[in-house]
Amino acid sequence: MSPRLLLSALALMGLGIAPPSWAREPAPKPAPGASSPRPPVDTSKDTTAVRHRVTTAEAPRHIIAGGKGRATLFLNEGTGATAASLTLLELQPGGEVPEHTHDASVEILYIEEGAADMTVSGQTLRVSKGDAVYIPAGAKHSARVITPGAPFKAVQVYAGPGPEQRFTQGPRETPPHGK
Repeated sequence: MSPRLLLSALALMGLGIAPPSWAREPAPKPAPGASSPRPPVDTSKDTTAVRHRVTTAEAPRHIIAGGKGRATLFLNEGTGATAASLTLLELQPGGEVPEHTHDASVEILYIEEGAADMTVSGQTLRVSKGDAVYIPAGAKHSARVITPGAPFKAVQVYAGPGPEQRFTQGPRETPPHGK
């Protein structure tokens, strides 16, 4: 994943969502004799090793939106990111995401390229490069790409991972990933 994508995702975390453990910097060491404000995390029962880095070549990429899009799943429960997930969405002109909800997950989008008309909780939004979109858990939302001749690309973060798993229902592209 490019540093730009990672920085975009981390910047989005500043919208009121606590960054997941994989995005936090290590805590400073306590002064001698001071107690830690939080108990250490017990990882003895964790069967998934946390992956702190996933490259584009390693990330599974699935065809979505009736063949008009792709979802590259970088971070999710499969990589040990249990508090959030990070996906790169790419939709071709005319590509659509039908209205749907995520009952237990907040969705955050950072638009990297292109433009789309979105509806969030009944409000129509035109989003384009450089915009951030916050979708509360349970909010109905949809999108339609309006950029002629250019793809729409967005970094997608789910705080409360899980909804990204719907992308795995589409066929998986085999590496190497094309641009």
